[in-house]
Amino acid sequence: MKIALEVKNLQVLYGEKHVVHDINLKFPANQITALIGASGSGKSTVLRSLNRMNDDLATVQGTIDFHGININQPQVNVYRVRQQIGMVFQQPTPFPLSIYENVIYGLRLAGEKDKQVLSQRAEESLRQAALWDEVKDQLNESALALSGGQQQRLCIARTLAVRPEIILMDEPTSALDPVSTSQIEDTLVQLKEEFTIIMVTHNMQQASRAADWTAFMHQGNLIEFDKTATIFMNPREQKTADYLSGKFG
Repeated sequence: MKIALEVKNLQVLYGEKHVVHDINLKFPANQITALIGASGSGKSTVLRSLNRMNDDLATVQGTIDFHGININQPQVNVYRVRQQIGMVFQQPTPFPLSIYENVIYGLRLAGEKDKQVLSQRAEESLRQAALWDEVKDQLNESALALSGGQQQRLCIARTLAVRPEIILMDEPTSALDPVSTSQIEDTLVQLKEEFTIIMVTHNMQQASRAADWTAFMHQGNLIEFDKTATIFMNPREQKTADYLSGKFG
């Protein structure tokens, strides 16, 4: 099994507060891995560490191995890391620009000026995010006029346009209605053919439906990591079973 990203001995501290303890995880390529656990378990902190989003907020120690390079080293180009390991946030965050300009924003930032390349990548990314058919006739209209679900798929398209290898998602559907949630989940299952997806979710049904692998975290520790079906049907650890049965969380 090909590994897209490996975390070794990951520790995260906010000042003196030690919030993530000694995490070791291998994220399989072209699969969806869900990070689950109660609020405050450290799952979003781990996720944000994977593309250096915690740099200004916390001290992150340990190795984050991406193509044999520890991207947690100070000399690593963080901008390049975030091109290759993209992030989609909990709340849709379209810019106050047209739909088209939103999608190609990262490409323009990277210096791409060829209009043909930009147009082609915009269409390709919107198709991958299952949004093209809904917006192809309104590309020059404001992205802020889209529905919440459409805005989140636009943010996915914006992430895809720079062609990352890995997409990080922090509760990507928690602000959305059930129909939009279902559309995004369907989109993720299609996207894993080309991308590796790592997502934090509070929604147990979402993890069981969409994820191939699930990691359960509790109080900053990784309790269990296995195939999703195993975690949900036959967890090894009592804490995992208790969380899944609603005894805490």
